[in-house]
Amino acid sequence: MKHRPFLFTALALTAAAVLTGPATIATAAPSPSAEAPKDQGGPAPADKAGLRIVKTDPEGQPAPGAAFQLLDSAGKTLAEGKTGADGTLTFSDLAPGVVRLKETSSGSPLLGTVPDQDVVVAPGEPKVLAITDPYKSAGLTLKVTDKATGKGLAGAIVNIAPKDAKDDKGAFTLTTGPDGTAKAPLPVGKKTGSAYTATETKAPDGYRLETTPVEITAKPGAETTAAFTNAATAKPTEEPTGKPTAKPTGDPTSQPTPTGSSATGTGEPTDAASPSSSPEIGTATATPTAPDVKPEGSLAHTGADSTNGWLLAAGGLLLAAGGGAVYAARRRKNDESDTGTGQHRRTDDN
Repeated sequence: MKHRPFLFTALALTAAAVLTGPATIATAAPSPSAEAPKDQGGPAPADKAGLRIVKTDPEGQPAPGAAFQLLDSAGKTLAEGKTGADGTLTFSDLAPGVVRLKETSSGSPLLGTVPDQDVVVAPGEPKVLAITDPYKSAGLTLKVTDKATGKGLAGAIVNIAPKDAKDDKGAFTLTTGPDGTAKAPLPVGKKTGSAYTATETKAPDGYRLETTPVEITAKPGAETTAAFTNAATAKPTEEPTGKPTAKPTGDPTSQPTPTGSSATGTGEPTDAASPSSSPEIGTATATPTAPDVKPEGSLAHTGADSTNGWLLAAGGLLLAAGGGAVYAARRRKNDESDTGTGQHRRTDDN
């Protein structure tokens, strides 16, 4: 029992030495199969190149899940990957030169992809390439119908323009086809959608122009419709026939008929000259006179005036000849009367 204090003292010294010794004494050595972490902050090898993609949407927000490929000149895939939550993707250990970058997926139903492009990579730090995927276009369907029947109307022209746009930037026109419809994509600049105004500038034939514009909200990848209804223009209740209702009843006369005087101007007197109580014979009782009033409706420049003059002259000659014949007849009668009286007296004398 005399040695117990010494034993306790030795044990206490041993315990104190263990507790105060270096920590590496108690840690286990790493197994030979464990890999040491790589130094991410170190410089890239001098003979290798790299490419870092920073992907965003049109409003500047990171776009995760976008898939990219790097292709060589022969179209062989050199590397591929997807953007992370921060919208970035880094390719390393690339051979310096030109590579083809191809986006195979945008990673979002609202975003489209960018066209393929060639990228030059050089040794040293990775090259940073910013890529912004556009929002998918909206699908616009234009419909123009008859207000009464709902039938599609062809030939309507409608102007589509971004709302509040200046100088008609981004505006275009659509013309409806035989079924009264037309289609076109609408670019979208915001996740919540872009506003457009549709205005009819030409109505279908036979219809009135619809002057009230139609407001459109185009959302990424969604379908939208702009509808117009046109009323038909009023038709006249009676259509003009375009033809006269009756034809003229008579043909124009070849020669006008004079009125007023008893003389007709035909060249013959109406009554033969008769002997008067006066012993003087041979004076005409009447002479034809020219018409007092020029007949209406006479044909212009047909020679009727000159013909009437000749007829009047011929009539005068006929009257003179008739008067002379009457005078000769009466004189012959008187001669015959005188001769008969003388013979009668000679008979009495006997």
